[in-house]
Amino acid sequence: MATGLRSLFGVALALAVAAPVLRDAEADSYPLSTYPMFARVLNQPRLTFAEGVSAAGLATRLPPRIVGSDEPMQAMRTLKLTADGGKRALKRFCAVMAERVAAEPAFAELRQVRIMRAQFDPIRYFEAGPLPENSEKLAQCSVKR
Repeated sequence: MATGLRSLFGVALALAVAAPVLRDAEADSYPLSTYPMFARVLNQPRLTFAEGVSAAGLATRLPPRIVGSDEPMQAMRTLKLTADGGKRALKRFCAVMAERVAAEPAFAELRQVRIMRAQFDPIRYFEAGPLPENSEKLAQCSVKR
């Protein structure tokens, strides 16, 4: 009986270790990580970000503090969750960021705030620069001066 239990435990353990191979490459969990960044070729990431636009039409990425956090990953998450909330949430949050831009003298040249979603090629990002493969404007609002 004890040998059978040990064998069953061994098979169950081997299956648990092999299970991540059968999941989606982006699924990840501790302690049995698929190491998705290395396991498989993933699609080009789509990122949501905020930018300010000058009167001349030049776009500038807004720093995380304008989004509401000094931490870049928290700011990115805030933008993603806002985008997932739909057009109303995007419009409200765009207005909040526009107020923050208006309050900072460093952004005096900015006339609009846009919330964008873009797809990036990670290799091209580092070799040629942070230009998106394609992008879409999710929301746009004016900076009141």
